Amino acid sequence: MSNRTGLGSALPATGIEEAYERFAPLAEKYCGPDLHNGYWYDSEDDSSLENASRRLTEFVTDKLGVGPGDRVLDLGCGNGRPAVSAGIRTGADVTGIDVNRRALREAATHASASGVSHYVSFEYADALNPPFRPGTFDAAMSLESSQYFELAELLPSMARLLRPGGRLVLEAPFTRVPASERLRHRTAEYYELIQAVSLDTLQRHVELANAAGLSPVEFVDITENTMPTWPRVLRRLRDGWDEIERVLGAELAERAIATFSAWHELPEVGIMILTLRRDEVLFPN
Repeated sequence: MSNRTGLGSALPATGIEEAYERFAPLAEKYCGPDLHNGYWYDSEDDSSLENASRRLTEFVTDKLGVGPGDRVLDLGCGNGRPAVSAGIRTGADVTGIDVNRRALREAATHASASGVSHYVSFEYADALNPPFRPGTFDAAMSLESSQYFELAELLPSMARLLRPGGRLVLEAPFTRVPASERLRHRTAEYYELIQAVSLDTLQRHVELANAAGLSPVEFVDITENTMPTWPRVLRRLRDGWDEIERVLGAELAERAIATFSAWHELPEVGIMILTLRRDEVLFPN
């Protein structure tokens, strides 16, 4: 049984792009450029948001199992920081896809400035209708992007792009308990604000992965390691409140802070890294 938020099917590109355009510039300024959770080892770890975010990217990248000569897909690449990091760390050719043209321009600029544009590139593409042949990639990764799609649609699309034995690594929110009306109500406003659509249990992820020809390799619950992200972000946002209020307006700014805070206080929701492996039978051309 799916434990979705009940907010509908995969978003049109315009919905995701509008959400990104609204929040990304401020998020990059106050939360660091990677635009995803950080990873802290323990309560004694005083790493900055930027260092902790890079650490999480590296953690995901290391689970891809790739090296020079391999091809990697970054689903929902945003401004390209994780893709560039993955390319530098592994030596693999990395292709990032997204539906936000502004983010893709920034990604290409970052790759060029980092000296990796000859093997880290970016394309405008819909993950549910990607312009690649089956078996194109040796691995794929998604850092907090899978929630913008129905898993029943996304996982088969990603499986088709992987060679037999290729890995898909998802860093994503998940629910520790089956969805209830109370949980759907408490998560709906956050998902509406960021224009996401799905929130599922680990069991549901595995069920849908198996149906798509993907077998689970490893599950890591990183909820505790990512918990310091929001308190650090919130302190920075409060320090820059005048600008945030000016850009978003007082009502939306307060609503966003309250909604994000409520989301991060939900004990039923965690953050995981789930590694899946493409089965040996490849989809036909």
